[in-house]
This record gives sequence, structure tokens and C-alpha cells, in this order.
Amino acid sequence: MTTYHHLFSIRLPNMQRWATYLALSAVAVSGLLSSLLHDVLQWGWMLTERRLLTAHGIATAVSLVVVGGLLPLHIRLAWRIRRNLASGVVSLSVMALLGGTGLLLYYGGEEWRDWVRWAHIGVGIIATITIPVHIWLGHRRIARSAAPMSATALGSSTERVTA
Repeated sequence: MTTYHHLFSIRLPNMQRWATYLALSAVAVSGLLSSLLHDVLQWGWMLTERRLLTAHGIATAVSLVVVGGLLPLHIRLAWRIRRNLASGVVSLSVMALLGGTGLLLYYGGEEWRDWVRWAHIGVGIIATITIPVHIWLGHRRIARSAAPMSATALGSSTERVTA
């Protein structure tokens, strides 16, 4: 197997990692609470539901920026070295579906609204599973392989290859 020397690590810097966790958690919590109040409990708290949907929209905008920040290094490098591909592709696909159904909820016709709303809620619930699983698989891989050392061509210095 070929050893690749990478200038960058797939592992996110602490600030970016926690910003990603916070933004995605805010989207998930606001969406789940909004759905719970409106669809399951049907309490009719219009002002609360409106505020939750506003928070959901703002958190979504922040999440798009945060996930966009993952594209240049984290996603591109992971794709190149074929690491955590299946769960990463599933996570990105789920997020793309959420974005598409979210746009259809906002800009789509009324005849599709109920179907699209339930699809958005269903995909959102799936996202609350797939994204944490992707993160867990990445952490598990890091824990199993304690960043092996690889020698350079001359063998005079070493470079730590991190997951």
C-alpha cells in the first residue's frame, strides 16, 4: 500500500469542529422541536412555532457556511485518500436532500407542500442518525490507528500522518 504524505489533516481544528457540532445541533434541535410542537402535539403555539422555524432557518444558513468550510480540506482530502467514504457520501447526500426539500418548502407549490414537508422531516430524522454515525466512525478510526509514523524518502525526518 502506498503511503501518502499530506500537508493537511482530515481531522478538523477544534474551533471548526465545535462550530460544526453547534450549528448542526441547532438545526436538528430546532427542526425536531418545531415538528414535535406542530405535528405531534398540535398545541397551536403559533408564536413559539414561528420562533422555532426562524431559529431553524438561521441555524440552517450557519450550517451551510460551516459545511461549505469542510469542502476544501476535510471532504476533498478524505475523498482522495478514500477514508470514511461511505458514511461521508451518505451524510452529504442527506444534507443535499435536506437542502433540496427545504428550498421546495420555501419556494415550491402548495400542491406539493405536505409531501415535501414530511419528506423534509423524515430526511431530517435520518440526518440526526447518519451525521453522528459518520463522526463516530471517524473518531473510532483515529482511536484504532494511533497516527502511524512514516519515513520520508531520505529517511532523515518523519511526518505524522493523521486521520
